[in-house]
Amino acid sequence: MKPLLEVKNLFQHFKISRRFTVKAVNGVSFEIYPGETYGLVGESGSGKTTIGRSIIRLYDPTGGEIFFNGSKISGKLDAATNKMLRKNMQMIFQDPMSSLNPRKKISDIIGEGLDIQGLYSDLKQRNEIISEILKKVGLSPAHAERYPQQFSGGQRQRVGIARALVMNPKLIIADECISALDVSVQAQVVNLMKDIQAETKCAYLFIAHDLSMVKYISDRIGVLHKGYLVETGTTEEIFSNPVHPYTKSLLSAVPLTNPVIEKKRKLVSFDASNFNYENQKLRQISGSHFVIGD
Repeated sequence: MKPLLEVKNLFQHFKISRRFTVKAVNGVSFEIYPGETYGLVGESGSGKTTIGRSIIRLYDPTGGEIFFNGSKISGKLDAATNKMLRKNMQMIFQDPMSSLNPRKKISDIIGEGLDIQGLYSDLKQRNEIISEILKKVGLSPAHAERYPQQFSGGQRQRVGIARALVMNPKLIIADECISALDVSVQAQVVNLMKDIQAETKCAYLFIAHDLSMVKYISDRIGVLHKGYLVETGTTEEIFSNPVHPYTKSLLSAVPLTNPVIEKKRKLVSFDASNFNYENQKLRQISGSHFVIGD
């Protein structure tokens, strides 16, 4: 099976001044196959969101290549490639309030992509498509005439999911889409995403820092540290046999439900000053399990 998305040696640097450049992403490479979920984890500032925004071309990559759906989407995009990208790749943003226009009704927010791409024949069909997608994400068609500020956080995130799904994309980039929600609502949203994936066969790039949720939804996981992909593999490989010290430190910080074991649990410390990832490449451990090193 050919990968749906290929990211090869991606660099994303931001020049702040003549003397200072933020090196947010450095030589990251991974693949996502049709219908699978690839989890991207790491602490705040590790470059997770930057990678997602570079892939969907909200940022112009500094270096490297990105291939999506058989087409190269890094560098300058022609009209046909740009149209294909906008239709087949969508993003669910982290903050469900700031990503929704407060001056527009839900029907106009969800229908904007349909309008731009011309994916309906008349107004009746447009309304039917919007009503169906609202039902699919657990909202009422009557909600289409409301404004974002009339919804709770969980409902607004469902609107964000509906906006992404209405285009029937092949890949959805979920940028910490549950981090601003209550724990019970997080479970509802993640289960909704899994149900939709089973139905539509779309792929997810699931960006998060909640390892337990990433373990639940992901098929494969990549671990980011300081803009470098330090370890990647299947969910089972990463959680049962972490190799990189940073991965071990992240996993040791996950709280346990058993209070007896939790009291005895010891955190694994990680000293970043001892690690220099410059010019180092991922080496294979076993199967699809890779770790950065000489």
